Amino acid sequence: MRPNKVKRALMNGQVQIGTWVTVMRTPQIAQMVATSGFDFLYIDMEHSIFSIETVGDLCFAALAAGLVPIVRPSGKDPYLLSRPLDGGAMGLLIPHVDTKEEAEAVIQAVRYPPLGARGMNMVGPHTGFGKPNGDEFVKSAHSETLLLVQIESEVGMGNLDKILALDGIDGAVIGRADLSTDLGLPGQTNHPEVVRRVEMMIAACQKHKKIPGLLVQDIESAKEWIAKGIKLVPYSNDVNFLINGGSQAVRAIRGFVKESQ
Repeated sequence: MRPNKVKRALMNGQVQIGTWVTVMRTPQIAQMVATSGFDFLYIDMEHSIFSIETVGDLCFAALAAGLVPIVRPSGKDPYLLSRPLDGGAMGLLIPHVDTKEEAEAVIQAVRYPPLGARGMNMVGPHTGFGKPNGDEFVKSAHSETLLLVQIESEVGMGNLDKILALDGIDGAVIGRADLSTDLGLPGQTNHPEVVRRVEMMIAACQKHKKIPGLLVQDIESAKEWIAKGIKLVPYSNDVNFLINGGSQAVRAIRGFVKESQ
């Protein structure tokens, strides 16, 4: 596998900034994201209509553009995890991980033996269609593949310490939308109770020397959470970029037209 520059930077304590693609299926979006200066691209399968073919195309385009593609799969079944990796993903963000046992099953599906039980495929987009040495490939896949768990419930929070203690889990992300709903605070992603749990996640990651990540939707939130210890920072997504930028421009132009009449 090629070096995962994002994982290496994160392991060295550096902040890495990315964004989400959730709707735009054209591979050219990867180059746009890279040209903007982002480090990585989250590709969402949980809340999108993306097929595995689309995900493969986006991963391939991201790699060509110099981005690290990280896929959030639609579930935790082994084939839902291995196929994006064989298609070129350099990391996975696993949704709704609530227990140590679920995390152990994820490790089995993502890591090669002896740590896991992922099926071997050495010729594909993830290897540049080369034919690597088997031993070297397994070692490289383990060190370069970024495996993150998404904690989205009180049960998951209660088991976070056990989950992060596992070899093979590289970091954690709080899913604030689902967690707020689980707490009886739907949509209140900045409620003090939600904020407190994000801070607990950061502390747990620091304790276990793992990577803390969090989705942010504005610049000030990014600054605030980076100051608190967040290292993996996905900023907004393709839909918000288009709507927010478009709305701002239309309001400004219409305001000028109205003042000019």
